[in-house]
Parts: sequence; C-alpha cells; structure tokens
Amino acid sequence: MSVGRNELCPCGSGKKYKKCCGVVTPITELRSRHEQKLQKEYAGWVERLNHFVSGQVSSDAVQELRARFAAEVGLSGESVMSPEWTAHFFNWLVLDVKTNGDTPIENYLKQHGRRMEPDLRRAFSRLNLDVYEIVQVDRDALTVQHPLRGDVRYVIRTNTLQVEPGQLIAGRLLSLGLRDVLFTGSIVLQPHLKPALLEWLKAHPEISKAADDSAERTYTTAFYRFIVQFGAEETPRSVQGMVRRVYQVPDMSRLQRMIESHRMLELKKREGSREIWVYAPRKEEHLFTALKDTLLELYEVQAEVLIQDGTVLLEGYAPQLDELAALLQLPQSSGEEAITALSSTGAKLTKGTLFITSQPTLPSKVLQWAVQTYFTEKWLLSANDALDGLAPVLVAASDNETMQDKLHKLVEQLEKDNKLGQGVARFIRVESLKSRLAIANDDLHIAGLLTRPLIEGLPESVYTVQPERLADIHQFVQEMTEGKSEATVKKYDEVMTNFRSFVRSAFGPGFSWEQFRREDLAYFLVHDIFTRVDASTKTLATNLLSVLTAFFKWLDKQHQTTLTPVMQPLLAELKDTLPEAYRYRTLLEKDAHQRLFGSEESFRTVKEETMVLEEKTAEGWYVKNSKGDRVLLTLPAEDVLQLASDWLISGLVGQTGDDTWSLIGTPELFPPVIGQLMGLKQRVLV
Repeated sequence: MSVGRNELCPCGSGKKYKKCCGVVTPITELRSRHEQKLQKEYAGWVERLNHFVSGQVSSDAVQELRARFAAEVGLSGESVMSPEWTAHFFNWLVLDVKTNGDTPIENYLKQHGRRMEPDLRRAFSRLNLDVYEIVQVDRDALTVQHPLRGDVRYVIRTNTLQVEPGQLIAGRLLSLGLRDVLFTGSIVLQPHLKPALLEWLKAHPEISKAADDSAERTYTTAFYRFIVQFGAEETPRSVQGMVRRVYQVPDMSRLQRMIESHRMLELKKREGSREIWVYAPRKEEHLFTALKDTLLELYEVQAEVLIQDGTVLLEGYAPQLDELAALLQLPQSSGEEAITALSSTGAKLTKGTLFITSQPTLPSKVLQWAVQTYFTEKWLLSANDALDGLAPVLVAASDNETMQDKLHKLVEQLEKDNKLGQGVARFIRVESLKSRLAIANDDLHIAGLLTRPLIEGLPESVYTVQPERLADIHQFVQEMTEGKSEATVKKYDEVMTNFRSFVRSAFGPGFSWEQFRREDLAYFLVHDIFTRVDASTKTLATNLLSVLTAFFKWLDKQHQTTLTPVMQPLLAELKDTLPEAYRYRTLLEKDAHQRLFGSEESFRTVKEETMVLEEKTAEGWYVKNSKGDRVLLTLPAEDVLQLASDWLISGLVGQTGDDTWSLIGTPELFPPVIGQLMGLKQRVLV
C-alpha cells in the first residue's frame, strides 16, 4: 500500500505520515544513537560484572591467582598491589583465566547475557589484550591501527587519556558499533618500543585468534612481562644550549596550511602579520563540567615557531628543531645562532614549560583558578616520594597510621610553603587539600562529611568494600523488582547502581552497614550523585529518596541493623527540599554560564566558596562566606528561586568591580539540614 507523505498515517496516530511512521532517519544517526545507548549501559554492566566476580571467586583464590600473576609477569609483591597493576590483574582474572573450562566473563554472560543488548554481549565476549598504534588524536576520538594486521579502529577518547600519534596502546577495546571504548586497564607505550614489539607479536600468532576464541588468551602475562622488561626504557634527551634557526620559505601559504592543520602546533599569539606557534607533541587536557564542559589544554612546549614576512624562525633545542623542521618540510636553514631565552617570553625553555589555553576561552582569573584546580587534582592522584610512592588520596584512604602521619606532615609543609610562596604549593589550591583528604579542619566544605576520600576505578583492591556489601545491594534490587513493571525496574536499577558505585568508592574492606552514617548519605544525595548522572531532575531526587528509604528498611530486616531510625529523619527533612535543590541547581547553572561566557564582566577575584544565605534584599542575597564575612551575592529573580535563609550555595564565584559576587560555575545547593551535618549552627529568630 502506498501512502502519500501528507496523508494521515495508517497506524492510527492521527498525524500525517511524514510526521509519524514516514520519518526517515539517516543510518549514521541511528548508529550514533545506538552507540550512545550502549555506552550508557556499558558502565552499569561493568559494575554488575565486578559484583558477579566478587561473589564467584573467593578471597583465597584471588590471593593465589594474584601471586601467580606477579610471578608470571615479574612483579614484586608490592608492585602487583599498586592501583595500576590491580586493574590489569583483575582483567586477566576475569577475561583470560579459565576455571572448569570457562572464564568468569563467559560464566557471567551465560547467566546474565540474555538481558544485555546483543551487540554489547558480543563485545564483552571479545575483550582480548592487543596492541594498537595511535594514528590520529582528535578531541573526542582516537584513530588507531593494529601494527601487524593494519586494521583501523576508532576509539572514544576520555578526558584522562593523554596520548599522541606514534605511541602505542596495550589494552582491550570494547566495540560500541561505530567506535570502541578502551576497557579499564591499559598501558601507553613509547614509539621506540615498536620494533621490539613487532617481533614479539610475530612470535605470538595466537593474539590474532584471541578475540574469537578465549582458549587462545594464554599470552597475557607473557605480554605484560615483555612490557615490564622493555617498557621502562626512555629515549635520551639532549641538554645542549638553545638555538634560533632562520628559514626562507618561498611558499608561505602552503606552510601556513600545514601549521594550522597539525595538532602538535598551537597558535600562541598573533600581532598583525607576526605569528607565534608552540610545538608541543605532548598535551594534557582536563574537562571542567562545572564550567559548561570547558576543556583546559596544557601544552608542554618543545620549541616555538615565529612567522613574519616570509621568514620562519625556530627557537628551542637542536633535536626538537630537527623534528620540527622535518615535520614542516622546511628548506635548508639559512642561519643559526645561540640564544639564552625565547623571543616570546624572554625566558629559557625548560622541561615542563607549559602553554595553557581553554575552549571556550575563560577570563584570566577563571583560567588561573582552573589551572590551579587541575594541578591540585594531579597532585592528589600522583605518586609522591614523601609517601613511599603512593598517591595522597590512597594514603588518606588507608588505615596505616604511619603513612597517615606522613601525609599530615606533608600537608602541613605545603601550607607553610604556600604562605612563603615557594615549591609546588604555588601551583595548587592548598586550602582545599585537608577537606579533599578527609583531614580534620574547620572549613565549610561538603567533602568534610566523609571520613575518607573517594577512591574511584579500582575493581578489586584493599581500598574498597567486601563483596558481601555489594551482594546486599544486588539482592535488594532483585527482590524489589521481581515481577514489577519496566519503569520500576529502571528506577531501582538507576538509583542502586549509582549508590553501589558510591559505596565501593567511599568505604574500605572493614566497612559494615552499621557504620553507614547520615553524613555519608547526605554527601551522596547532594554532591556525589551529580558526578554519576547526566541531569539533576526533581524525579531523580524523588526516586533516590524512596528507593533508599526502602533499602534501609530492607537492611534492617535482613541483617538486624538499625539504619532506618538513623536515616529516616534526614530523608524526611529532604522530602520536599531535595527535589527543589536539584531544580534550583539547573536554573542557577544556566544563569552562571551566561554570566561567565555571555557577559563582558571582568572578575577581580575568583574562588570556590560554600556560602550561607542570610538575608534577601532587592539587589540579591547577603551571604556569609568561608571567612565569616558578609557579602552580597547576586541571584536570579525571586519568582524563579524560592530560597530561604540557612540554605547553602557552593560553587565557583567571581567578585566584580562593585564588590558584589556572582555564581560563574555550576553550583550545588544544600538545604539547611545539610548545613547542620556540616557543623553549621542554625540561627534562631526571636
């Protein structure tokens, strides 16, 4: 039957055919939607897989397998327990080790695979360790190629993956259709390893069969051993003096196109016909969701290119200038001289010299705050010699009193250095460290509700809860959703998947449900949840409250805990205010981003603050900041926000020329009961 596009649709909807069943969706759009759907489901299934394995593999078996893994790879007992190798060990255990004929992932797919999207189930079954050479790096994707087979794949790029063309990735790719996602646990290898790596791959043809046949995945530990033996080698760097080379380029338009299209070159300054570009093969990025997904880009400068009137100058050290000249296909240099500083800065180029920019462009004070925040996060998560090679957050999450003492002394020294303006303290936000590391302090900070910092991304380690705690969550969801509607299943699954991730990150192996506190629940509801969901809605708030209420009652019945009497007063207090807090957050976010990017205001001071609302006026709200000062904060019209005294607003704020403060980043709003848990005394009106 032929139906005209303007006729009523035969399905009976009452709409025209072209607006209903006659809508034609391009195949690329359908594939993109499918990828997005699989990507959303992927994280939840990984979490369920972790839970499944925890219940299937005993602690004794894990210890035995860990010792075997360390021996086969060539790792010390201390190294195999590090966060980096924990992820690789867990992947090997789950995806490669066969027990009674099957790997844990195969057992998992047999039991639960029918509930998964077929494409996702197939992708999980093909997770073998392999090597891929990086061909191209774009903002949201990597183009990689297998160094032997030559097949090309496209990998979704995460904010934490800092790589460059020529490097190699040893890891597992999970297909989402058009593109792949890099499964947890990967190693970036330097280009100089490629010849030796190719020889190793040729000697192990079983790798090419491993995706389709898990029985071929017997090479994993041997491959890791190869990496341990050869991966630490570094190519030597020259330390001779800086030089400036001069080039006369006949075809400047061709050179200009080449420079503008190459990702290793970034425009630093343009003044009339004079341009300065930085050559930076290594770049790091950090996404600030609170600043409307602003991307901070930090380029490690290796050399600079100066262009003016047909002349090109290269400044830097000779080996890097050789690389750059070859990259730009420059003719023979017409002159060279020794220099002591770059023309653009008047300073010497040293290792770690950075050129920093952002997309979109941030005001200077906001950019300064963003850079300090980036380096603070990096310091918190990086190995520290003063802490025996452990990251500060890992020490803070441990029960080792000796290491805790070292951490406290380290933070105290940073505070002293900050006052003197010396050392690494110059580049990080020292004032936030104690709250982030759960060290006792008087700051009004939401992280102060926790007894230890969150540890994300470790599937099985000494930093997370015992499998039995996660099994409780799984059993609760099963019992509450059995025979229920799809909407009910979705509600319980969304809430408890996010709560499970929080519990795994927030507590150690000694945690029991009796130790769960109101402060932990408050932190999850007013802060942590926003790191795990795409949008904060009133419906989400309502679902969180109702499902968690049911969960605490279930725990009391199942384990004879007494959580309901402790949690219920807080949940009741939040019944009306939490949905409003989520709604206000969305409204204030729009206003803050408009002020940050859509106005000409300049900010004298920018800081992250938690402020207490005190008095509403025609100009805004008088609030009390962290120092106890009373300042004026401008907010949208009162008919949009029905706020009241003693509410708290936390976020990035900027001070303008008239001494008023405004929100310029995505805020969080805390009802008065949260302030009480944070140690804030409520005012009594007489």
